[in-house]
Amino acid sequence: MKKTAKEIAADLNDIARRRRKTAPTPDLSPIAGAGQTKQVLRRLQQLRADGNLPEYDYLALKRQYEEQANKDIKLAQAQAKQKRTERLLAQADLNSDWVFDKMDSQDPILGPHIDMAHHFINAFDHWEAKGGVAILIYGDFGTGKSTLAGSIAHELIYQHQKSVIFQQWASVVDRLFFGVIEDQEGRNQYRRALEEVDLLILDEVAANRARLAESQSSFLGHLLRRRRNLGKSVIIITNHDPQALHKAVGDFCFEAIKAFHPVDVALHGPSRRPDIGDYRS
Repeated sequence: MKKTAKEIAADLNDIARRRRKTAPTPDLSPIAGAGQTKQVLRRLQQLRADGNLPEYDYLALKRQYEEQANKDIKLAQAQAKQKRTERLLAQADLNSDWVFDKMDSQDPILGPHIDMAHHFINAFDHWEAKGGVAILIYGDFGTGKSTLAGSIAHELIYQHQKSVIFQQWASVVDRLFFGVIEDQEGRNQYRRALEEVDLLILDEVAANRARLAESQSSFLGHLLRRRRNLGKSVIIITNHDPQALHKAVGDFCFEAIKAFHPVDVALHGPSRRPDIGDYRS
């Protein structure tokens, strides 16, 4: 017997109503959750018993993860150190040949001073805590003064990540007194860098001059006193012996040098640079 259109419509409505019935809500209570967890654990145990689940040494995995994490940390630290070293070298503006490996440690004059330089490097933090120290390197041109100071600088940068400025005194004068740095703020920043850098090396102080201009001598004296107050060390390189340097820089500046209780490094003898041609013959 065929159904009427009304009966067919009623059947369709009944089917749709049954489909719309809400599915049973799972029991999310702690008790039910614990029961489900136990079921999962039992299932895992069964899989392991059947040989379908691998055995894990969780302590070994933990050690493996920790070792990898330590390697990643060491790599990041090494990369950061390399970047900082590159920045410090750029700031220091050093001759790449100024390293201990290129100095003759068997030279009877250089040898003891190279040993002293290594002691200075190893105790650098100690000297900073004690108010800084000064090394006065003097001698004739070409005897290795700048090379010795530059080797100290390289070692402090590579091994101890210390900041260094190696500057010819004439360059300092040009920047601050003769307009090489044109704006006042730039000069102030440069002056602060000279005061605050971990190690300041001033090369050829009063070179070939019997006496510095009063303004330059005064500036150098104030700079050294400021560094002494900050506990910052300094290396002064000059072709004058201490008595001649005293006359060249004046009492005010020389007293500032003496306040550091400087270590005297006298490099005497002929030039250690190679000769040019045979002009001495």
